[in-house]
Amino acid sequence: MQISIKPFSSSEVESLAELSQNTFIESHGHSATATDIQDYIDDHFNTRALLKALNDPNIYFFKIVFDNQLAGYSKLIVDQPHPLTEISPIAKFERLYLLKDFYGYGLGKELLKHNIEIARTHHQKAFWIFVWTENENGLKFYEKNNFKIIGDHNFKISDQHSNPNFVMLKLL
Repeated sequence: MQISIKPFSSSEVESLAELSQNTFIESHGHSATATDIQDYIDDHFNTRALLKALNDPNIYFFKIVFDNQLAGYSKLIVDQPHPLTEISPIAKFERLYLLKDFYGYGLGKELLKHNIEIARTHHQKAFWIFVWTENENGLKFYEKNNFKIIGDHNFKISDQHSNPNFVMLKLL
């Protein structure tokens, strides 16, 4: 079992777009109409939007590779305050997605640990994240890793649909 975690480079934007789209469909594809999901993907996981984020010095995308296969990714935004906490500086742990074929290998925990170290090198005091209230496995994962629910958020998929999310916080 070989695991590596490395930053995504701008030259890998196509790979990041494909992985982002696939993991979002696997995790949220059933949460709204197919049209709403596709519109969200088209808006947020296109190469133009992802390239802009990859070139932002406060945003970090990491890929996790398991036995030479791309298994998932994360997105961390440093210095990203949230109105439900006065902790500063604080990072938004915006994404931690694995392809379903790679669940159960401890990859999420490895990717989380890596992002914690990156946040600490940027002197962040905490993380916050949105977690869909129906994502039982995700909620268990974050609670097991000392994230606490601090509020609610309606995650907008489209003008017609939002998914209820918890805002969760982890002190670093």
